Amino acid sequence: FSKSVLGLEKWRNAFVDTSLPILLGLVYVSGGIGHFALADAFRDIYPPIGTWGIWYLPGSAEFHVAWTGVVEVLGGGGLLFGGLRSSLGMADDDDEDDNWILKLVQPISAAVLFLLTVLVTPANIYMYTHGATMGDSMGVLDVSFHYFRFGFQVLFLSLLFVVSKDSFFFAWGDELD
Repeated sequence: FSKSVLGLEKWRNAFVDTSLPILLGLVYVSGGIGHFALADAFRDIYPPIGTWGIWYLPGSAEFHVAWTGVVEVLGGGGLLFGGLRSSLGMADDDDEDDNWILKLVQPISAAVLFLLTVLVTPANIYMYTHGATMGDSMGVLDVSFHYFRFGFQVLFLSLLFVVSKDSFFFAWGDELD
């Protein structure tokens, strides 16, 4: 039996290298588009200067909503590109030395989105500590919403870490033992 059919290699090919980046890519591209389609809602959860007595990030809420939206769209697009490239078998056609930049699109995208997810955590904390909502129609959020959101944030960070670590490892052609 081939290593590509058994064990961890099969798991990687079937899920970590293809389906997972595609799913995460769709989530982040959709979220990034939301930053522009629902910009007011995202600005509503941006912590104002002086929040917690330590929040003095330069730039307006509009600026931070816009750049995070752009990063989500580009990072999600990179995950989609890498996942679709792998699922269509295009990644297998690469020579060892050719297209090394294409091999790095997925891990770099995952690493950037991991960092972005950590960086936007203060907005989620602000929603929890100050009762901020994404627009007037949302109403007061129950504390269970915040716990649910925190759980999803930990899940996304974990999945992005796996995709990034795994993709960097395999970008150089290493194989699982």
